[in-house]
Amino acid sequence: MPQRTKPPAVARQQTRATGDGLTWVEPLPVLINPLSGNRLRLSFPASAPHPDMERLSVEEIRPLLAAFESFRPRARPRLRLMMESPGATDSGQERTAPWELRLREDFLSRYGPALLPVPESLETSRLAFALKLSTRYMDEGIREAAQELFSAPAFLASVSLSVLVYFAAWLAPEPLFSKAFAAALTVRLSLLVGLVELGRLAMACLRLYQEAEAAITPQELEAAAERFGKALGGTALRVLVVVASLGVPQVIPKVPKGGLWTLLSPLRHAPAGGPALESLATVQVVADGSLLVTGVAAGTSAASLCGELATCATMHGGGSSSGGGPKLSTRYGKPHTRQNPPHNEAIEQELARREAAGHTSLRKNKAQMDADGEPIYDPASAAGVRFRKPDVSSIRPDGVRHNTNYVSNPQQMQRELDAFDDMVRLDRAAIHDLYKLDGSLVRRYVPPGVNFP
Repeated sequence: MPQRTKPPAVARQQTRATGDGLTWVEPLPVLINPLSGNRLRLSFPASAPHPDMERLSVEEIRPLLAAFESFRPRARPRLRLMMESPGATDSGQERTAPWELRLREDFLSRYGPALLPVPESLETSRLAFALKLSTRYMDEGIREAAQELFSAPAFLASVSLSVLVYFAAWLAPEPLFSKAFAAALTVRLSLLVGLVELGRLAMACLRLYQEAEAAITPQELEAAAERFGKALGGTALRVLVVVASLGVPQVIPKVPKGGLWTLLSPLRHAPAGGPALESLATVQVVADGSLLVTGVAAGTSAASLCGELATCATMHGGGSSSGGGPKLSTRYGKPHTRQNPPHNEAIEQELARREAAGHTSLRKNKAQMDADGEPIYDPASAAGVRFRKPDVSSIRPDGVRHNTNYVSNPQQMQRELDAFDDMVRLDRAAIHDLYKLDGSLVRRYVPPGVNFP
């Protein structure tokens, strides 16, 4: 039977105002599944960007700009656009400045070798020129800060290296980060802003590079810069600043304490460092939207990996009624079970996706309902169950009922398949599906004449 992975969707998050005028957003749980060989699988829910991270002021980045200025003092801009045909070689007039050579060495020593060709001069490259142009098209809430940042030659060169070295790794179908620093950073950023947001930024950077290199006319380069500028939100710009800045270790000590990580502080539920993250060997971005982490120190807990403010749920040894386990989401109803937090979180996330898609009658672990909204009694159930209870049930905007169950334990697969068959038998006018917790589809029934995307 073909497997189908559910596409990521935006989940609803609870918010409240804080005394300092910021908006606090309840983080959605990260599911952590311990595997053999000191490995972890981290599954990230897709969520809307934090409202306070979608803006970036000049005041927030001034300490960082000052640190970059000390690395390479601001000089008269030397950027110039040379529209040679693709593949043409440099004339040799542009030489790599000593400060840029030092920056490259630092960057490559932390992130690993460049995966895309590095131009003779980053400062005068097409990519750097396109980055500068892109600030014209950024949102008003970040435009001024971006223009200040991208006018600093050392910072602009560092961003260019970020694209050529770190974000270039995302070109692979399932990107693999084998350099310890890059692996740890990928986990940190995924915990802070989400894997989906990080992946979108990487793809936007790579598209800008490809289109800038392929541009024949200034108009084509401008169009590429416009697409990038409009695609870059405040959260993505903050991540870009962090990735670029961490590649220049001389800059970091000159930034006030916490300066870099405070750029991501509204969502900060991951540590800036620590033994758990520093021990990582590799990180792979899996096609199902999760991270496969290897080289994790034995005995590492979810709390030590995610930080004290994280909402992480472990796949084994979940919470108990004593309150010592991970916090369970109850936005759509009481916990499905406290002994299996990932199952509960999968239900909550699916209900959030459906609410965002306009579904009504959102129900969590409630009796299966018929077209009249009445519980469906099952007199023929071989297991003696009177009412089937889908993990998730809702009504689509077109009026079609949709029921979903999840399989947590593969050893109970047959029981779940029998329950699926019973639910289909009881209501053949509804959509029914059965998923594993990793998002892979086990079985689906769609009524004749009903469209399913």
